[in-house]
Amino acid sequence: MATMTILVIGILIGFLGYAMINNINLAVIELQERGSKVQLWVFIALALLLECAYCFFSLYCLQCLMAYPQIILAAQYISIGFLLIIGCWTLFEKTKNSMQLQDNIIRRGYWSVFVHPQQVPFWFFWGILLIKKEYLHTDSLCLLLFSLSNALGSLLVLLCYTRYGNRIIRVLNVQKKHLKNIVGIICIASAGILLYDVLHQGAAR
Repeated sequence: MATMTILVIGILIGFLGYAMINNINLAVIELQERGSKVQLWVFIALALLLECAYCFFSLYCLQCLMAYPQIILAAQYISIGFLLIIGCWTLFEKTKNSMQLQDNIIRRGYWSVFVHPQQVPFWFFWGILLIKKEYLHTDSLCLLLFSLSNALGSLLVLLCYTRYGNRIIRVLNVQKKHLKNIVGIICIASAGILLYDVLHQGAAR
C-alpha cells in the first residue's frame, strides 16, 4: 500500500510539473511538427532520463546536503541565474524567419533538458515534505521507484503535447512567438519568486 501511494504521488508530481507550458513542451511541439519521429523520441527519451536522474540524485543526496546549507544555497542561485538567462534569451531574441524561431525553441528545449538546476531545489522541497510525512523512504530502491514514477507522469504530459500540442495552440489562437514569450515571462517570474524565497530564508536565519 505504501509503495502504491508513493508511485501515485510520483506520477502526479511528474504530471503537474510538466503540465504548464515550458521550453521542453514547446520543443516537443516543434519536433512533432517537423515530422522527424526519431529526433522527437530521442528528445523525449533524453528529457525523461535526465528528469529521472535529477530526481533520484537530488533525493539521494538530500540528507547529506542538509548538513551543508551553502551547497543548497548555491544550487538555488544557479537556478535563478539559469532561469534569468533562458527567460531573457526567450524574450529578446531576434529571429529573421519562422525556421530560425523553430530552431531556437528546440535549442532551448535541449538546454532545459541538460541544464536544469532548478530541479535540485524543487526536489529538495518535495523530498523534505514527503520524508517528514513518512510517504518516502530514503533507501535506494524506494527513491528509484519514486523517480521512475515521476518520469512516467512526465511522459504522460509529453505524449499529450506530442499528440495535441498544435491543436491546443490553434484552439487558444495563440501564435508560437507569443507562446514562447509567455514561457520567457514565466522563467523570469520563477527566478524572482525563487530569489525572494532565498532572501526571505536568509533574513529568517
